[in-house]
Amino acid sequence: MTEKLQAIVTDIESRQTSIGIEFGSTRIKAVLIDSRFAPIASGSYEWENQLVEGIWTYSLDQIWKAFRQVMQN
Repeated sequence: MTEKLQAIVTDIESRQTSIGIEFGSTRIKAVLIDSRFAPIASGSYEWENQLVEGIWTYSLDQIWKAFRQVMQN
């Protein structure tokens, strides 16, 4: 295992990472950063909103599906 990879593993195991998630209007993005604020993983999922009773919205099922997909990336 490289030194860089070992540092990432150590950060994850010691809970020294943070994840940022953005639910945007056209996609969901997530980035995992290490203790030095460097990105170590990312994912995204493109989606479209729907006009329901005059309101632009997303279904709860679609939100959870997109969230799971982003986290798997």
